[in-house]
Amino acid sequence: MYPPKSSQQLQELHQRIISSNTTLHNKHCLVFYLLKDLSAQHHEATELAESFAKDVHLEKRFWTFVEGLWFLDHLQFATAVGHLTYPGIIPTFPDEIMYTLLTGQDKVSSMGMARDPKDDILALAYYNCVRPPLEDQKTRDEFAKYLAGRNVTEMYQWIHSRPEYEQRPLLEILIEQTLDHQPWSQDPEHEMYTRDAKAFELAGLPFSEDEEEFIEKFLTEGRGRTFQSAQDLVMMRRIATGKLSDVASDMGTRGRRIDGVNWESLKDGVKRGLGPRKDEQSFAV
Repeated sequence: MYPPKSSQQLQELHQRIISSNTTLHNKHCLVFYLLKDLSAQHHEATELAESFAKDVHLEKRFWTFVEGLWFLDHLQFATAVGHLTYPGIIPTFPDEIMYTLLTGQDKVSSMGMARDPKDDILALAYYNCVRPPLEDQKTRDEFAKYLAGRNVTEMYQWIHSRPEYEQRPLLEILIEQTLDHQPWSQDPEHEMYTRDAKAFELAGLPFSEDEEEFIEKFLTEGRGRTFQSAQDLVMMRRIATGKLSDVASDMGTRGRRIDGVNWESLKDGVKRGLGPRKDEQSFAV
């Protein structure tokens, strides 16, 4: 039905709008959106949609919001966010808008259009202005991936702002986006925030005891065990939190040699340093 492909379909669509069981201002908004698409065919001093909005006295907030949706649908993301964060607008379809901002760049690329690097900040700008609830799981997961790619520490802090039942799945996303090589192999734009830098930042986060236990189990027994450097992160966390007996007794972690040092030599050093204490229960820092 949309977009109409003939004058008859256009008339039928208009009839459906005006006869629909909704408020008058909703009908005006729908007609306004329709006229935005038709405005390019009419070269008047005043845009067709704008002229209609003024004639029916459509409130500025409704007018601005619908324009924002129209720009969003036409992949003009920066202009869309400027309209959709206009003061006075009551957030409507916030999760759907957020999902489009998060995935829209992929659509731009699939159409052979050049991506604007400046658009990468738009999803965060919209989130900070509107605070969408992110009740939809696919939107929440996409935002988590996006935030983890921008800043590991901010992602961790954001996780703690979410309901408790969401936090463990979000922690898994944080770890995956930091360690798994696949998200990074296709994204050269993250050269300034390298995978190694993200991994070191992740290793230094102030996880709670429950989070620590969950993450280690995820990396050693769960899906995370297949991630690149999963064992390295476990060892780094053990050292950082003072679990030196666990480091000394580890039998599986080896890793590649860097500057003549690998995990085997480090573990041997820890064993010698602990001496007879290597069999004592680890303490946490």
